[in-house]
Amino acid sequence: MFERLAGAGSEGITRIWPQLGHAGALAYGPVSLPAGPSALDLEGLSCAELSVEEIESLPFRYAEAADRARRDGFTGVELHAGHGFLLSQFLSPLFNRRTDGYGGSIEARCQIIVEIVRQIRTVAGPALAIGIKINSSDELEGGLTEDDSLAAIELLANEPIDLVDISGGTYFPGAPSSSDRDPTGPYFADFARRARQVTSVPLMVTGGCKSRREAVEVVTSGAADLVGLARALVIDPELPSSWLGPDPVDPVFPRFASRPPGGITAWYTMRLSDLARRNEDEVERSVEDAIVEYTARDDGRGAGWRGSFGLDL
Repeated sequence: MFERLAGAGSEGITRIWPQLGHAGALAYGPVSLPAGPSALDLEGLSCAELSVEEIESLPFRYAEAADRARRDGFTGVELHAGHGFLLSQFLSPLFNRRTDGYGGSIEARCQIIVEIVRQIRTVAGPALAIGIKINSSDELEGGLTEDDSLAAIELLANEPIDLVDISGGTYFPGAPSSSDRDPTGPYFADFARRARQVTSVPLMVTGGCKSRREAVEVVTSGAADLVGLARALVIDPELPSSWLGPDPVDPVFPRFASRPPGGITAWYTMRLSDLARRNEDEVERSVEDAIVEYTARDDGRGAGWRGSFGLDL
């Protein structure tokens, strides 16, 4: 299946890269035992602390996944070190309270990412592109700051990576999602301009770009080299072809009567499922309907996962 996906996504000048990540402390409880850089026992978030041995195994696990992607025909991978997932947790002092070589200074908090990048390059070879998604900030008090993120990007500039994808925000319990904010144009272009001062690695900004004019401005202004499209592409999967054609058309985004927490994300997630089933033009749902569908889908997946792997959590 992955070989078919790699082939389908690699026609002409198009390439598809799988994203490699783990939720760590935010792992889905019904099918996992959440663990992160530090033990946490907060309302809505409880996890164990990874041992040094478990952390030291991470570069080999990520490298194995990257090399599997290479063998399946993918030409690159993207490490997910944003949005509060595992590698993002190592960067964030809100999650990472370690006092050993993987915690404390931003250099130490970034160390596991450096080790992962080096191991991927060693195992997968020079031809596989390595990108990294990283937060400009966690947008949470006590989390990763923009200055520390810039320091991490500067550190990674000395490593064998090919793309830095800038995003922001964290799926912390109760925290608003960056992608649920009101539309204000590309979210992270100003930060990317700062990042350009500390790295020559190609930069991409993902989030908030809803029109061709905005995309062109990001690139022509020098803020970033690429624009990542998320929800705009969910609305119109043919958008890149449209924007590169003689009669470009911007996507028409839906307007929602209500915006319950997580509801907008659930709506777009379920539309992705519609696209997979090729029935996106036949389905209409409210945000509330999307939350119900999303929750039921995850409950069903959890039961299937536990049945397949014999988990008793």
